[in-house]
Amino acid sequence: MEFTLSGIPIEKDNFKWESSVNLSFYHWYYAKLDPIHSSKDPRIGKGERIDKFFMTDWEKDHDGNIVHQAGLPVKNKYQTVMGYSDPKYYLGWTNKFTYKNFDLSLSVDGRVGGLLYSWTEQAMWNSGAHPDSDNQWRYDEVVNGKTNYVGKGVKVVSGSASYDPYGKVLEDTREFSLNDVPVSYQNYTQVYNENPWDHQARQNIKDATFIKLREVAFNYTLPRKFSEKLKMKNVRVGLISQNLFTWTKEFRFSDPDRGTENLNTPTARYLGFNVNLTF
Repeated sequence: MEFTLSGIPIEKDNFKWESSVNLSFYHWYYAKLDPIHSSKDPRIGKGERIDKFFMTDWEKDHDGNIVHQAGLPVKNKYQTVMGYSDPKYYLGWTNKFTYKNFDLSLSVDGRVGGLLYSWTEQAMWNSGAHPDSDNQWRYDEVVNGKTNYVGKGVKVVSGSASYDPYGKVLEDTREFSLNDVPVSYQNYTQVYNENPWDHQARQNIKDATFIKLREVAFNYTLPRKFSEKLKMKNVRVGLISQNLFTWTKEFRFSDPDRGTENLNTPTARYLGFNVNLTF
């Protein structure tokens, strides 16, 4: 569905403000499933959205803490649904301000919600290039030869757990205590953020919400008497810029605007000069 509201909030002798607001969204649903060949996963069914974000999470205790074994985080054996990949909605706002022969156009747009995996973030952690990996634990390991990193979470001290084929807990008698096993910081980081080709780590799946100042254009139209002296009907000159500002909710090193994230380059900012001549 798409909704657009356009109007002229202000119009005076020499000034005019035209504005338009747009909001749209789309979702796909399963209308029906083949009774023989369709997945028997109870999370997929008639009337369900098809953009559920399935991912392999970390093993968790009853309170949501990551389970460790020998000091390293343990991956869950079953995929879970984290949310949806499609945004809740897209939005846009365009404006044009005209004063005598000057006009200023401004447009803002973005998306709200929806999950997107950041290949860039995970690759940076895995390779040791992430700025946040430059910390005391890394220094202690490289300079002082220490392996003193203790991951936040718990370890199993007794009991076991059993699951159905889709990861639903059937029985869980595990008892936990705080993880207190020191390990190599590099080893822990590369397990927690393994090669992106092999596993999309839970912590690198992020909210793709962003707002972007898409375009700003400032123009001046010469008075007709001057353009006629130049043997032209109209002369219009101006400055134009695109992607002046981008705000993201969780993405730090790449632009979620593309809808996919695989070592994307940062947002490019464009500045230009326009000359429009009408004969």
